[in-house]
Amino acid sequence: MAISFNASSSSSTSLLDRLQEQQEKQNEKLASGKRINSAADDAAGLLIANRLSSTISESDQRAINARDQQSLNNIQSGQLSAISDNLQRMNELSVKAGNPLYAGSKAIQQELNNLTESTNAIAGEALGNSNFLSGLDASDPAALQAAINTASSTVNDKATTLGADTNALQSQINTYQVSSINTAAARSRIADTDYASAVSDQASNSVQSQIAVQIQRSRQQQAGLLVDTLV
Repeated sequence: MAISFNASSSSSTSLLDRLQEQQEKQNEKLASGKRINSAADDAAGLLIANRLSSTISESDQRAINARDQQSLNNIQSGQLSAISDNLQRMNELSVKAGNPLYAGSKAIQQELNNLTESTNAIAGEALGNSNFLSGLDASDPAALQAAINTASSTVNDKATTLGADTNALQSQINTYQVSSINTAAARSRIADTDYASAVSDQASNSVQSQIAVQIQRSRQQQAGLLVDTLV
């Protein structure tokens, strides 16, 4: 006598396999923190997430470049401050040179020469002009003051331009940072695991798996009883 088994047992086994596969995927998402761990999970989503990652990297690098330029500006600003300090001292010497008591003072001229040399060394880097000051003569206080005022005006103009450039760079950095944060948030919504949803799905999947196991066992027991009865 031929014995025929109901296909429902095979069906419950197939369901259990699918549930176990889903459970493994849920565990992977929870462990990695990523909703998309491979193209098989969401090919289109993975492509978009990768593009957003490239955008984030670009924004971050642009912000780094701007910060580097700010650092260079800060160095140059410090150099300009040093030049201004020297010019301030030179201005004091020019006033002092106008005092008859110091007329023809070699000490004043020597200090002017030293300050000129120091200023030109700094100006070579800060202003691209290693001959920024020349021919300063303590014996002609009026001409000396005029030369110092002209030099001070040049330094002040450069410092103003540099300050504006540094502020503009900070604005760019802020823009790049906001762009990076917003893009990262968009990528997260696409690629990252929604833990509340994933945990809920995992719990639901676990319950369904338990039910499927019980159904499978019940059908196996029924099939066994049927065989015993027929035998």
